[in-house]
Amino acid sequence: MLGVLHVLAVSVAGLFAMLVPAILFAITDGMRDLALSMLLVGSLGVFAALMVLGAISGFERRLGRASGYLGLVAVWVLLPVFAAVSFKTLAGLTWMDAWFEAVAALTTSGSTLLARETTPQAILFWRASIEWYGGFLTLVSIIHVLAPGGFGGLPAGDRRILTGYASDMTVDLVEFREVLGHYALLTFAVFVGLMLAGVDGPFAAMLAMVAIATGGFVPFDGSLEDHAGPLAQVVLALGLAVGTVSVFWRRQLLRAPRRFLTVNPETGLIGLAILLVGLLYAGRIFAVSGGADLGPILAESLLTAASLIATSGIESRPGVIALWPDIIVLVVVVVGGGIYSTTGGFKVYRIVAMAVHSARELNQLIYPSSVANLRFGRHVIDEQSMRAIWTYFALSLLIIAVSAMALTFTATGFDGGIAMAVAFFANAGPVYEALMPPVYTTEPLNQVWPHLAAMPASAKLAAIVVMTLGRLEVMVVFAVLNVRYWINR
Repeated sequence: MLGVLHVLAVSVAGLFAMLVPAILFAITDGMRDLALSMLLVGSLGVFAALMVLGAISGFERRLGRASGYLGLVAVWVLLPVFAAVSFKTLAGLTWMDAWFEAVAALTTSGSTLLARETTPQAILFWRASIEWYGGFLTLVSIIHVLAPGGFGGLPAGDRRILTGYASDMTVDLVEFREVLGHYALLTFAVFVGLMLAGVDGPFAAMLAMVAIATGGFVPFDGSLEDHAGPLAQVVLALGLAVGTVSVFWRRQLLRAPRRFLTVNPETGLIGLAILLVGLLYAGRIFAVSGGADLGPILAESLLTAASLIATSGIESRPGVIALWPDIIVLVVVVVGGGIYSTTGGFKVYRIVAMAVHSARELNQLIYPSSVANLRFGRHVIDEQSMRAIWTYFALSLLIIAVSAMALTFTATGFDGGIAMAVAFFANAGPVYEALMPPVYTTEPLNQVWPHLAAMPASAKLAAIVVMTLGRLEVMVVFAVLNVRYWINR
């Protein structure tokens, strides 16, 4: 268990270390009292983590497979509790609202209860920083814990590119540095692009962090187009698109693009989907706008397409995402992006694997003696992986159904409950608000499609559970809840 404490303490220390830039923002804005409060909260968090690390420094802290899974669940369940303390102390939220805000940030769900028109910029920067940190934790969780265990049929072979291992769990913190460096470099590139496109520095930094994490938090009140013009929207769309690509193959895109598309067809499918969805949205926007300029329309539609496939939910202005029927939007979101990325949803790899497997089974009804291996690019999908994929798919649908029922009984109507359940499971919270019918936008307390801030505590608790399960790929939670294993240890 010392290994679990070690991982949790390091995660807490990293979380509160992210407060440093926010403190500088508060000082720059002349909010010395807020800066002092942030410094105190951050110092206490880092101090507590260092005390734990110091206490266990002389003991063996290795993580086995079971304790690695336990450590992963502990990080994603307990770390938001620590982050909630900061929102309670600094933003004045209630405990339930602070917990919801922390989970939405760390899981990159993007939903927020902060009043952005009155919230200090330093706290908004802290909120965006937590979303960026959550994206990094997502990559680390998938690469070093979920994929080696084969959860949800995730292929472990690509891990050799970074770790040198295929199926062995690696939890050495030194091995996380390359992922962090690559992640930070992409964020800086998007930040520079947004700055050159005319976005203000603080907003450019926050939007860059959110884009690379494929989150949906917009750090200002009002429409995105009021702060980011067509060129900035294209840069933001490219950042979101890069976030949908497997972290192992991003650098191969520039080095060997031809080989990249042949060995990793998932990226080609994602790029094709973004272009197709973007063109369809462009047609709808052009139709409802009465023939506006084509350039801004293409930029807006590209951002919308990348946002949906990246499970972000960012839109240039209210009403753009809702130009498509709700069911189509929710299907695109629940499919999600690529494996080994920060996107939510089922992932394209699993959908293609299920389609190929179903086609083979149908073919064997006619040719029962035929033998065909399942392949997706360079990946050979064995029967064990297919069982894991189908199990993940069934459990995910069950969780979405149960959460939709819970939300319907506690807060929303049937349509709103389904939209909220899918959006939170796919870690695309803003999609729920984007699909909200206009008649309810001015009625926060309605019982059909309520605003997030108006939901009761029970509904927010259900949303917290769904967001966490969606980020943890569902199955690892059931593995940790194997009571017989822990009793027999």
